[in-house]
Amino acid sequence: MPQLNFADLTLFDAFAAVFVLIGWYGIGWWVEKRTQRVSASNLMAEHRMAWMHQMMRRDPRILDGNLLNGLQNGSAFFASTSLIGLGGALAILNQAESLGEVAHALPLTSQTSADGFRLRLIATLFFITYAFLKFAWAQRLFSYCSVLIGATPEWDAAHEVEITAAADRAGRINILAARSFNRGLRSMYFALASLAWLVGPSALIITSVAVILMINRREFHSDSRNAIITP
Repeated sequence: MPQLNFADLTLFDAFAAVFVLIGWYGIGWWVEKRTQRVSASNLMAEHRMAWMHQMMRRDPRILDGNLLNGLQNGSAFFASTSLIGLGGALAILNQAESLGEVAHALPLTSQTSADGFRLRLIATLFFITYAFLKFAWAQRLFSYCSVLIGATPEWDAAHEVEITAAADRAGRINILAARSFNRGLRSMYFALASLAWLVGPSALIITSVAVILMINRREFHSDSRNAIITP
């Protein structure tokens, strides 16, 4: 691959790239840290801890193992999907000239060189790579949670403090695994949005704003959130 020429990107491209990075980080912080109106993800964290407290009194714990297997399979699926997407994006890098011909045929596409398209694909590669790392770590944490559930002693009122502490450990790991999974999922959303940069920086900003609004609605104003908090 020839040396990339950053002169193919304009100041507007740089602004759009900074905008999407700030939006990606900002919406993640907003979802995880906002306290005035709790997000659906944080509401589910409370239910995850409640699950572990139910687990410590349950015997046998086959149900808990089956539920964790489902969570692990979901993380593994998205990790595999991220790898496939990463391979596809890397393959497109070598076909930037053909991609440019197709993109330039669109009426709203900004005129740029093949190197310009390669540089714009770096954003997609970044988000997909980050998502893969988060999904892989989530899968590992869910496996840790399985071990902690197995290490939780059977219920005995005489040892309630120790058993509750073991359940709390499993709950915290479960919450961290879910947080990692959610971060990976948000990165996949932004990876799709970043593909609009091939059309131009204006399209990147528009799609990024659309993703931010979508995530905000799902976390704070969706029917699923209302269902979680409904008694």
